[in-house]
This record gives sequence, structure tokens and C-alpha cells, in this order.
Amino acid sequence: MSQFTVKLPISVELGKVKKKKYYLNLNIMRNQVGHLINNVKKEYARMAHGVLPNDGTFYKKFELDYELWLPDTRKRDISNVLSIVDKNFCDALVSHDIVTDDNYEYLQKVTYRLGGVDDDRKGYVLITVKEVK
Repeated sequence: MSQFTVKLPISVELGKVKKKKYYLNLNIMRNQVGHLINNVKKEYARMAHGVLPNDGTFYKKFELDYELWLPDTRKRDISNVLSIVDKNFCDALVSHDIVTDDNYEYLQKVTYRLGGVDDDRKGYVLITVKEVK
């Protein structure tokens, strides 16, 4: 079985003149207006496309494993962060033609887990995409 791992941040910065950081977190995103959510999604897809394989990798069925590295020791609900990362990353996989779709016919399993605290205090997620036969 084939697989690859990418490292992506848990926030995006938006704004042409003054950049503002938006954390990918369900509690934050659910209260935002539609155009901001769409801009976050576009920026996350742009970042993901920069680290996704460009070698023709294609998986008919796949699994995803998310390992969250937090920027500090504050307690957080892992799924609040990773549910938004997952949604945006799955959309990027589809738009990058690595998978056909992210519905249950193709995406067989999703795992969330905590990795620890990021030494650089920025926060990131390691995402492993694994082909399933």
C-alpha cells in the first residue's frame, strides 16, 4: 500500500495589506461569515497544493490520519481543530486529483490524535494519506 505524509499549519493568514491569522477551529469558524470561510478554504487549499505530490499519485480508496501538534499547552478539543482541517484538506485532495471524492465510498477511515506541543510554538498537523486496497 502506498502512502504519503504532509505537514500543514493549523492557521491561515489572510489580508493584502495587514495579515490576520485565522485558526482552523470549529468554534471560531462556525461564527464567521460565508466569504471569510470561503477565503480560509481557498488559502488552505493553496497551502496544501504546495505540499501534495505532483507525480500522478491517485488513490481510489484511502484513509487519513491526523496528528495534531499544538502551539502551546492550553487544553483544546482535538476534533474542533481537526474537523476543520479535515474538511479543508479533503477538498484539497479532490481538487488536486489525488482522490475522486471524500465520501464514504472512497474515504474508508479517519483518525485524529494528539502529537504534543510544537517546539516552534506555531502549531501544525501531520497528515498521512494511505491507499486502501
